[in-house]
Amino acid sequence: MKKLHALYLLGLFSVLSFSSCEKKFLDKAPGVDVTENTIFSSQTELEMYIASIYRHGIHHGFPTEDRSLTNAATYDMAAGATDEGEFAAGWLISQRWNSSNITASDIVNLEDYRFFLRWTAIRMCNILIERAGDVPNVTDAYRNQVIGEAKFIRALNYIEMVKRYGGVPIVDKRFQLTDNFDLGRNTLQESFNFIVSDATDAAEKLPPTYPSTMRGRATKGAALALKSRALLYAASPLSNTAQPYMSLGENDKFLCLGNNDKNRWKLAADAAKAVLDWAPGAGIHLITDKGTTANYRYQWTTNDNAEVILAAKVYGPRNAWEIPWATIKPNVLLGGRQGWAGLMATFNFVKKYEKVDGTPQTWPLAGGNDLFLKINELDPRFKQTIAYQNSQWNIEDPQLDCRTTQTGFWMHKTIPYELTNGAAQVPNWQLFRLAEAYLNYAEALNEFNDGPNADAYEAVNVIRRRSGMPELPANLSQEAFRERVHHERDIELAFEDHRFWDIRRWMVAEQNGVMQGDFWGLQLKAIPGSSEYNYVPYIYEQRTFLRKMYLHPFILSEVNKGHIVQNPGW
Repeated sequence: MKKLHALYLLGLFSVLSFSSCEKKFLDKAPGVDVTENTIFSSQTELEMYIASIYRHGIHHGFPTEDRSLTNAATYDMAAGATDEGEFAAGWLISQRWNSSNITASDIVNLEDYRFFLRWTAIRMCNILIERAGDVPNVTDAYRNQVIGEAKFIRALNYIEMVKRYGGVPIVDKRFQLTDNFDLGRNTLQESFNFIVSDATDAAEKLPPTYPSTMRGRATKGAALALKSRALLYAASPLSNTAQPYMSLGENDKFLCLGNNDKNRWKLAADAAKAVLDWAPGAGIHLITDKGTTANYRYQWTTNDNAEVILAAKVYGPRNAWEIPWATIKPNVLLGGRQGWAGLMATFNFVKKYEKVDGTPQTWPLAGGNDLFLKINELDPRFKQTIAYQNSQWNIEDPQLDCRTTQTGFWMHKTIPYELTNGAAQVPNWQLFRLAEAYLNYAEALNEFNDGPNADAYEAVNVIRRRSGMPELPANLSQEAFRERVHHERDIELAFEDHRFWDIRRWMVAEQNGVMQGDFWGLQLKAIPGSSEYNYVPYIYEQRTFLRKMYLHPFILSEVNKGHIVQNPGW
């Protein structure tokens, strides 16, 4: 029997450390080899292999230090390289993005730490697709399910590459030693087509739902959500254009789709609608029964809730001093409970929050003596997302002091209120949730129809209503509605690893205060004899963004092999 490639021995080892199954492949009699045929000898063995594919192939947005898979670590989040946030430690890698200090030599360490791991996951998926028919004593439904899972995970890893690099090499089979390994890039159109084909096939093969305790396993809805996201990216200005953001000459086809086709927005709208149509039968719905001041917080603090389509369950219970919590908790907590850094919310981001009546909040440039009045007037999602002066962090820190903070605010979302030094919590990263599908639908309908129809309005308004916000004004122009739906994504999907990519697909990174230019904070002072605080806006940092950064560079070691065309400017 053919021995497993070294890559798959690594995959098997990962299964052993990941699975709770008692049987261990390495506990074997002398002379009995672990082979590929062992994996495909029974459903039990195959399930262990599938668990390893999930571990290799499902990403998340938390800080991580899993050197057993990647030999790399990332201690911050992409939000720190956007107008959402600023990490309170200069050594974190997001600071390199904010100063445009990115090179092709270090892109894997500076953002895409899963680059090599994705190719391992893709190979594992290809083997499963090829060998699923060899597993004895399983039903056709189960066989189709596992093929669907492999195609979903393969497509997920490809969209993660395409949104970073543009067109990438397509590998739809496992390589043999006699194959040509020097694959070049496929066009962006071919790459999107491959993702959509895999996601479509996966949706047909996967079950419509699992029990709520299995939100970490792909369903039909997860495949539909992936297809929706991919088609939204394909329709967006970065890709849906005749001329790319920078010229690559005859290789522009790696960067853009070659024309501006409005019908791509129709495909994106239809894909988002498919998610919304699937959801009720699967028991997936927006959280609306906790009250307007708690619905949003419940959604992100409660694992396996009814809004989650797919979550990355890569962690067990983690203590407050362990990754991922350690680097994203504020460094101003008391009694030894402080984090290593913490993610500060920029005033640029805070200013996005409307008042609860739907009008813009006014923040005088000269400052004011009514900080709490201003905060209390904001969209209820603000207090469910941001920690501010004197707000409660948790039961151990009932009153947070933000006066020494560069921006005057901290990110609270993603860090459970229940996390204390005595109570570990399980981090679950929500890869897909229903609110994204509503917002995808609204955006795509507005662009395809040259303005919002009733369905586009309702897709945004249903998100706003559950948090006590008024519906959007009627009769908005296409441009005005576009601004409103972009804004709604900023607020609703804050700190969920969307903003870093939305900025690029919309091509707004060069606007002042988005990825370059002035970044603002608030200087805070107590007012003697008053419960109020004085605030003064100030520029704490100026960032730079180079146009070449709309797409990542391929790592130089791969480009130097001679078969990968580098992205422009790198």
